[in-house]
Amino acid sequence: MGSVLPKNAKVKTVYLQGLEGCEAEVEVSIFQGLPSFEVVGLGDSSIKEAKERVRACIRACGYTFPKQRILVNISPAYLHKSGSSFDLPIALGILLASGQIYSIFSDIVAYGELSLTGEIKPVPGSISRMLALEHIKSDIVIIPSKDSEEASLLSVEAEGVSFLSDAIAHLEVVTPHNNRPVSVISELPDPAVDISCLRGQPSAGRAMILAAAGFHNLLFSGSPGTGKSLSAQIIQGLLPPLSLKEKIELLRVESSLSVLDTHDISSCERPFRYVNPNCTPSALVGGGRNAIPGEISRALHGVLFLDELPEFSPKVLDLLRVPLESGEVEVSRNSVSNTFPAKCMLVAAMNPCRCGKCIESPSECTCTPSMIRNYQGRISGALLDRMDIYCYMSRISESAMMEAISSDDKKESKEWRKKINDVWQRQYRRCEDMGIEKVRNGECREQNLTELFRLGKKESEYAAMVANKMKLSVRGLRRLVRLSRTIADLDLSLDVKCEHIMEALTYRIPMRSESGVRV
Repeated sequence: MGSVLPKNAKVKTVYLQGLEGCEAEVEVSIFQGLPSFEVVGLGDSSIKEAKERVRACIRACGYTFPKQRILVNISPAYLHKSGSSFDLPIALGILLASGQIYSIFSDIVAYGELSLTGEIKPVPGSISRMLALEHIKSDIVIIPSKDSEEASLLSVEAEGVSFLSDAIAHLEVVTPHNNRPVSVISELPDPAVDISCLRGQPSAGRAMILAAAGFHNLLFSGSPGTGKSLSAQIIQGLLPPLSLKEKIELLRVESSLSVLDTHDISSCERPFRYVNPNCTPSALVGGGRNAIPGEISRALHGVLFLDELPEFSPKVLDLLRVPLESGEVEVSRNSVSNTFPAKCMLVAAMNPCRCGKCIESPSECTCTPSMIRNYQGRISGALLDRMDIYCYMSRISESAMMEAISSDDKKESKEWRKKINDVWQRQYRRCEDMGIEKVRNGECREQNLTELFRLGKKESEYAAMVANKMKLSVRGLRRLVRLSRTIADLDLSLDVKCEHIMEALTYRIPMRSESGVRV
């Protein structure tokens, strides 16, 4: 008796590798022999466990699980793969190879997790997977119904299904796309904390507006209770809404960590990530066994707030140096290098000393000058050099306290948000005129700042002279020029003038205690 040829089927899929969606092919062969079910292709335990989920799901939907030898290969086999998104393509491959269903399509792409009752569940990484579909040849794309909103946002033609039986029906009959339209909210809600709440702190208010207008890094210093954390929250309300491109980039990060909900998809509010001193290196910049994004990536196009900055481990803080300059962070795990975005505004807060009283109440301060130096020395000079604005916050006066608890409902953040949005548009147009990528002043990495920011010879010489006198580094001088350009933009000035540089200098001079220690 002649040998019986194996029955084969192929279904394409996309899996998550860091933030990237990668193509894979699920090959199913059914042979004569003792019943067995093997999955090969360098998959982790979540893929190995797919065997039991697929078996139960096929039976729950009224189909027969083949009592033969089943071999599933996930190629490319030399790359490590993980996740439960391979459940759906494996199940479809088995049903196609066994002849229980047929497909009118030749190139099938599918992903999704299966339940024991036949339900198809969403998996993390939907945005990255759909972005990868642009480079994959496909006749039909089948995704969990929960991901239909993401598909609509990205204009991806895909069939959202809730059960395995629905996926099979789409393979056998041509049906119109059923992507659910997503309603993107273009208007931001009222800020949770308005800038008008910051009474009696005009210099802090100006520093926050400058930071928001140019997307500059900002360091608050001051005694406890002066409003440093409150100011950081106010900055989020000053930032204009996310553009569609920025929103997709942010959702790409968030979707890699968890399944997105409707609010995540529709909201255009910029993120605000609060990080406390107990944060680990992998939690801050990314890492872990399978290399997931950290807080600096989750704050993409928004605010990363580090409270009590000197309390962080110096090793953790030094990890921020490269991401703050390059706008991205590289993490290597399992011989694979992953690059995560890190374009955010760093806002930090610190006390002048451990007890916080060395400036306003020096007689009550329990810290010696050496203790203050050691406390501040936990922040490296390289990290401080990457801060564009230093802002010292003092205690407010009695009249300002009365004003802070009054019933004045005047809101100012929304008005400032519109002005800041206009400033951003001017910065974008300036970049377009120069033929470079559209960025805000604080993010600009161009070498020729004098031409881009319109500094005359007099202003350039003045900036270089004061930088040399203050012993600023070249990086510090460039940040001084960027801040000066933002001040000029707020003043609606076409060129950067000396008075703009002089004001920018006031935010580069740290305050000192009576003992002479810099704070």
